[in-house]
Amino acid sequence: MGRLFLLNNDVLSNYMSPTSKRVKKETEQPSHQKTELRPATYSPTVDRSAKYASRTNQGSVVHSYGEEEMLQDIVSVNSLTDMVEFKISQVPNEDGELYTKAKFGFELLQEKATTFDNHIRYISQCIMKKNNFKESTSVRHKSQTEVFVSGRIECDADARLNAKSVVLQGTWEESLSQAVAVDLDSVKQYSLFPGQVVVMRGINPRGDRFLAQEVYHDAANPVPDHSADMLNALKGKISMVVVSGPYTTSDNLAYEPLADLITYIDTNKPHIVIMTGPFMDCEHAKIKDNSMAETFESFFNKLIDSLAGLASTSPLTQIYIVSSLRDAFHVNIYPTPAYSSRRKNQHQTKYNNIHFLPDPSTLNINGIVVGVTSSDILMEISKEEISLGMGGDKLSRLARHVLAQQTFWPLWPPPAAQPLDAALWAAHAQLPCSPHILILPSNFRYFVKEVNNCVVVNPEHLTKGPGGGTFARLLISGHEETPKIAAQIVRI
Repeated sequence: MGRLFLLNNDVLSNYMSPTSKRVKKETEQPSHQKTELRPATYSPTVDRSAKYASRTNQGSVVHSYGEEEMLQDIVSVNSLTDMVEFKISQVPNEDGELYTKAKFGFELLQEKATTFDNHIRYISQCIMKKNNFKESTSVRHKSQTEVFVSGRIECDADARLNAKSVVLQGTWEESLSQAVAVDLDSVKQYSLFPGQVVVMRGINPRGDRFLAQEVYHDAANPVPDHSADMLNALKGKISMVVVSGPYTTSDNLAYEPLADLITYIDTNKPHIVIMTGPFMDCEHAKIKDNSMAETFESFFNKLIDSLAGLASTSPLTQIYIVSSLRDAFHVNIYPTPAYSSRRKNQHQTKYNNIHFLPDPSTLNINGIVVGVTSSDILMEISKEEISLGMGGDKLSRLARHVLAQQTFWPLWPPPAAQPLDAALWAAHAQLPCSPHILILPSNFRYFVKEVNNCVVVNPEHLTKGPGGGTFARLLISGHEETPKIAAQIVRI
């Protein structure tokens, strides 16, 4: 295959005859015009979303959280002179490791069983300690008096969990990994889903059916002190934008919402931008019809180029991009390793404002811990959860499950669209602590809620079908003993 070389008009003019007319140079587009983002395509027509273009509510605030004074400051534009010293680092796991390499597909069944057994034992011990319970016994232990048993919730039917199909699987150490059917008729309040680790109080007269009286499932760690590291504690205020993909509407690959987001960042100059995938959703109709005339990876590099260009107009802005297993150019495994870009690796200086993170990730921003994932765990738990007598807000309860189980993905087994590697999950999908801010993008309606002293943010998605969606903007102040956080959900 021959190579195609593009020459500018000055070079071409040297090869023209004296009588030839010079080609007039095209003037460069002004930098303030919207960035054009679209892949090369075999289609002669240029598709645009009529619904997105005709929207009239762009920029409107649809939800607010926090004190009025901070909400007034959240809309202010940062200037290039607003220097804020902040130190951002990715929080490693308990072994001090970061998720940099993904070796998956080599699981042995025995190793997988041991991984989950260790998790059940650890979380159940946290629940016991938090409630001052002394000891638990085998799930199969016959007892006419009340005892405590611990294990993982499972379903004994090939269907959705219900109150009559709950099974509790114990640990190898206490129960030889045996399971027992659970009778919930006497329990006044519960919220259960497959994979949840719980401690139950009740009796087991014959050893084959545990008659539960009460269920305990909260193993949440406390939110850490943000000022523990005095030298790196947050001084001042940090502005943050949180946005979740997809970044183009469902009827085209024009990426108009992403271009509008870039314009917003260029104008408002937030200190930190957290973006979660997918960038090129494998379920998008234009991705699946093979109409692109370039590789997925090459077009992804173009999208990253457009974000890297913000370094010249908004040099204070650092962009953190969280991977997604739904991206057509990336590996389909959870936890998902960070994206990689050959162009970014070759030109570190040009892309010094871009940082790739795995899914899930935990960041430490001057003592403010931020947990983020691109997977819709709230919706998946909602599909499997059964509850009785809980009352209150369902979305808060779903988010509380993530904190209470100390993991970004407490559901087991996962759905078919979420291939989970047990070893990677145990190493890199756990919450090292309860974060100050937990970002859980979901198809549920956008919200910002305080759950167990943690601010949970669901920005929803930047696009919704052929129309525009929403993103979140936050303002974090570290002046007080406890950090103050204000947030707004804004339409793109």
